[in-house]
Amino acid sequence: MVAWGVRFPPEVMQRLRKTLMARGQMLASMLAQVLAGKKPPQLSLLPGKPGMRPEEKLRMALDQVEGRRKLVDADDDRYGRCDVCHEDLGIPALDEMPWADRCAKHMAD
Repeated sequence: MVAWGVRFPPEVMQRLRKTLMARGQMLASMLAQVLAGKKPPQLSLLPGKPGMRPEEKLRMALDQVEGRRKLVDADDDRYGRCDVCHEDLGIPALDEMPWADRCAKHMAD
């Protein structure tokens, strides 16, 4: 396992973790609204298969964020790498989407 200081500076990891936490809170809030019977928000940008219920899409997205957060908290070298090919996603891509778990090539897989 590689220490974070080698791959990403601590201030970058702190920023990415903060964004991950905010995304998780937003998704959890949306899920609570949906489970309370409120009209689901626009979920077209969330991962999922056609026909998935809103709560399924939200749970899937929340699981993805939680999985990335756990890697960050564990100083796991897999954070910031594609789960398929293990290529480094790079700081610009992680700044855009710190919950990303695949490179652009494998995003559709």
